Amino acid sequence: MENNHAGKTVLVADDSALALTLLTRRLQGAGYRVVTAVDGIQAAQRAYSEEPDLIILDITMPRMNGYQVCRLLKRDPLVAHIPVIVLSAADGRGTEFWSLRTGADAFMIKGGDPASLLPTVARLLAHAPSRPFPSAGSAQATGALPGPEEILSQVCSLMDDELYTTTIERIELKTILQNLQDGVLTLNLERNVTAANEALCRMLGKTESDLLGHPCASVLGDPACDDTLTAFEAALSDVEGKEQDSEIWSVTAQKTPVAISAVPLRDFLGATVGCVCLFKDITRRKEIEALVDQMRALDKVKNDLTHMIVHDLRTPLTSLLTGLLTLQSSDTMVEFEREMLAISVSGGNTLLGLINDLLDISKIEDGSMTLDRSRNALSGIVDEAFRQVAWLAQEKQLALRSDLLPDLPVVCADAEKVRRVLVNLLGNAIKFTPRDGMITVSAWLDVNGEEIVVSVRDTGEGIPREAFERIFEKFGQVETRQAGKTTSTGLGLTFCKLAIEAHGGRIWVESEPGEGSTFFFSLPMGGC
Repeated sequence: MENNHAGKTVLVADDSALALTLLTRRLQGAGYRVVTAVDGIQAAQRAYSEEPDLIILDITMPRMNGYQVCRLLKRDPLVAHIPVIVLSAADGRGTEFWSLRTGADAFMIKGGDPASLLPTVARLLAHAPSRPFPSAGSAQATGALPGPEEILSQVCSLMDDELYTTTIERIELKTILQNLQDGVLTLNLERNVTAANEALCRMLGKTESDLLGHPCASVLGDPACDDTLTAFEAALSDVEGKEQDSEIWSVTAQKTPVAISAVPLRDFLGATVGCVCLFKDITRRKEIEALVDQMRALDKVKNDLTHMIVHDLRTPLTSLLTGLLTLQSSDTMVEFEREMLAISVSGGNTLLGLINDLLDISKIEDGSMTLDRSRNALSGIVDEAFRQVAWLAQEKQLALRSDLLPDLPVVCADAEKVRRVLVNLLGNAIKFTPRDGMITVSAWLDVNGEEIVVSVRDTGEGIPREAFERIFEKFGQVETRQAGKTTSTGLGLTFCKLAIEAHGGRIWVESEPGEGSTFFFSLPMGGC
């Protein structure tokens, strides 16, 4: 194979005369100029004096080892560009790791495949960065090469810096771990404890020395041990496991609810040597969950009580209204009696509507309400709603107007529920529209032909924008600018929202204070 780098200088450093001779002959045979060194300090000096194009370093050498030489050279910008190959007689994973960590560009085993040496040299030379121009006063510019004492001093300084940095990093990591509110436990592949932070020790009521070297089972106990080992096995299998809720019991029988998770612990070359297990204290979460469960239970009791009371009220109220309506047909009443009776019937109907809304809202919320869907013409539902609220509109001299587009398709819906939605929306519009105003019901097919949109527009006072969501909440009432006046009965709009959403539709409002309000709802096409 043609060598395009013939004439390049290679520095070879090895304390073995035999190894030095073999390497020199092999490189010279490929056309390289070879410079040799027999110890670390000599290798460092010749790296400056000879300015080689590539350096080959044995690890074990007198005075300075290959690691130290490589660290020293890679730290100096004048020689850091020179590619370095580290040779070792030991075929160890740690040897390769530390060789590359010192800044070496390649690592090779002595006595390995001799044919791989020259291609590696050629590859590194082909990709080597350009040589920097020596600065004024540098050793290469002045010829003042560093002596052995200076080189050793530089190596000592470098090692001190690295030791300081490593120590600070370890202190920072330990500080972080010890101040975590969550417990941290490391286990080796034998499931024995190798480290534990302060938070976990507090949960267990033990010191770290009590835990080190002991099996997970004797440290954590049940049920935390089983859950930890489950997370451990999932982590070793590279399975993304979910947090597992568990409990840690201390030596004083104090319980700490925790969520357990684990990640693999790998060594410097990526091999899995254990797991790091995290024990997140979820005491507060469990307390909140318990409170939520209590609130749900109380809410169910309240709803059951409300349902029972309201349901029991409907029967006597219906009987009362039946009697009042019977009296209305009497021809013997005077005008005053007839007016009082009409007021009583109106109030009874309002109360009955409120009771029906409460019952239906309760049924929709607990999922017990079923929709009696059928194909219906929307115009017929609107006409029926108008008839039901006509007497209210007449009392305030309000005009009711229908503006439905012709040839609207039929809708598949529960006609009684949709009619009640319209009655509620019309009732609200009538209530908050001044005398001689107008209320308009419109309907059209949306542009995609997927739903019919219905609107109820009034000429009332309007609703503040910040109240748009609240008016649909149960018992949600919003005061307008007129003190004491509200824009929602508190239940009617809640029923409207739930009933329309039960159909798969949506409901919303658009309004500006002083300019009236428009309520919209949609009903999806199809379904029957």
